[in-house]
Amino acid sequence: MSTKTRSLNRGIVETSGETHGSEAFSHSGEEMVSAKLLKDLQEMGVELQEVPYEKKGYCFDGQLEKDKLLQAVEAFDHYGYFIEDIVCVDYVENLELIYHFNHWEDPKRFSLRLRVNPEDPEVPSISPIYPGGGWHEREIHEFFGVSFKGHPNLSFLFLHPEIEYYPLRKIPVRIPEEKKKILQGKMPDLEEEAFWINMGPQHPSTHGVLRLFIKMRGEFVEEIEPVLGYMHRMQEKMAEMKSYMQYYPNTARLDYVGPLAFSMCYCGAMERLCEIEVPERAEMIRLITLELNRIASHLLWLGTYLLDLGAATPYFFAFQDREAILDILEGLTGSRLTYCYYRIGGLCEDLNDSFLKKVEEFIHRMKKNLKIYDDLVTGNAIFVARTKGIGLIDKEVARRFGLTGPNLRASGVAYDVRVSEPYAGYKFLRPKIALLEGGFCYERYLVRIKEIENSLNLLEEALKRLPDGPFRTEKKIKKPPVGDVYFATESPRGQVGIYIVSDGSEKPYRLKWRSPSFCNFISFTEIGKGMLIADAVATLGSLDLVVPEMDR
Repeated sequence: MSTKTRSLNRGIVETSGETHGSEAFSHSGEEMVSAKLLKDLQEMGVELQEVPYEKKGYCFDGQLEKDKLLQAVEAFDHYGYFIEDIVCVDYVENLELIYHFNHWEDPKRFSLRLRVNPEDPEVPSISPIYPGGGWHEREIHEFFGVSFKGHPNLSFLFLHPEIEYYPLRKIPVRIPEEKKKILQGKMPDLEEEAFWINMGPQHPSTHGVLRLFIKMRGEFVEEIEPVLGYMHRMQEKMAEMKSYMQYYPNTARLDYVGPLAFSMCYCGAMERLCEIEVPERAEMIRLITLELNRIASHLLWLGTYLLDLGAATPYFFAFQDREAILDILEGLTGSRLTYCYYRIGGLCEDLNDSFLKKVEEFIHRMKKNLKIYDDLVTGNAIFVARTKGIGLIDKEVARRFGLTGPNLRASGVAYDVRVSEPYAGYKFLRPKIALLEGGFCYERYLVRIKEIENSLNLLEEALKRLPDGPFRTEKKIKKPPVGDVYFATESPRGQVGIYIVSDGSEKPYRLKWRSPSFCNFISFTEIGKGMLIADAVATLGSLDLVVPEMDR
């Protein structure tokens, strides 16, 4: 097999990330997309005001009426925006829906607010325009009782059938029996030659407690209905019951494979809300640990994905390399999995003497080991046959469902939160973005392998530029000010988002997580249609899902 055939860099385009923030994708001499959208929204009577991004985490904020929702959402769709998430906040006198939109090429976050009557909470569904938004609507429906007119399926996603009250309402509101629409025990009517199968909740290909209810016709998939919630732990409700510091350990228990991105997101949001400046040394150490965690996550995905496809040998190499990272992080944090190393304003403690040396040794060894994966996997005829041309995610599907991370970059979109909204050490060192146009399982593999290489190079540079100084700020804040804030980070699976509403007390009034696995997974209900069941297994595995993060 020729070296050319096995090359890791085949077709990969790297962007340098030389600019950041709203300038990362700017087009010199052209009117920005956001400016055009603002004009259209103003013409339809939707007033938005520009707010300071460095304090809020979003750039434009505005209220709209229920009868203008779909018209406004169509304008976002027209200009190529994707929906990040939909948040619901119960202010008792009203329920407020907050729609967060962003753009790949002009990344300025919009926050659209819609107030509804809590006695009769019904709004139009945006699912015909943004199918991914329909899944966020289902979540809001079961936790708050908001009905979305025109939604094709408002069955529960996470909650069990015996629950009596909407769990995130401030004043208990009983769930009517007719609204407890769940799939448990349901067997739809079937036409001739079609049948339904259960994939999960205990199935090796789901890599977690996940159930897929799949309608089959022969060997082909016709319809996919996910049943989630087996690992739902009411994370957002727990946030309302604990102080800000008491809730912090929970952040490492959402994505147990890449927990540092969630911990960073939470700390970053609190630092933005409280206007805390983090020392540069702490920011650079955060970058180093985040990139180590990214490599470890990609290695775990690589080993288990290849095992799904019948390749056992690379599994052991991947886990051996991952164990080396876990040893390094354990020596620093005392834990191999759910780290609690970050603090609001910096770090728990400074680097120990052996950490930097161990990281340097790992970088040197891992760069050599990448050749092993190249030889064993990249040009392997069986692997190529199982992944090349399989599981297409085109840009339009990615946009309408809100895909982010390596899955999006394998479809030709150079969107990375580390570049568009730099945080931690990424404000000083910007990563190269691995980019491919194919959008198939094979490209998703190549992008993740290239990301490992890019992370190793970034680590080398970070070690050289690690400054002296304090590892934590001296500023202590027990109660953050009244307000709201959004913060985003780039986990190994994509964009993690957190929205916090503070009422000035010691506990969050509302905390909402954006799960990258959830947003990536819901696209599988669309891209999985029409493919062979064996290809569905390969496609599902290529998305790199972490079920506890999805279920929250």
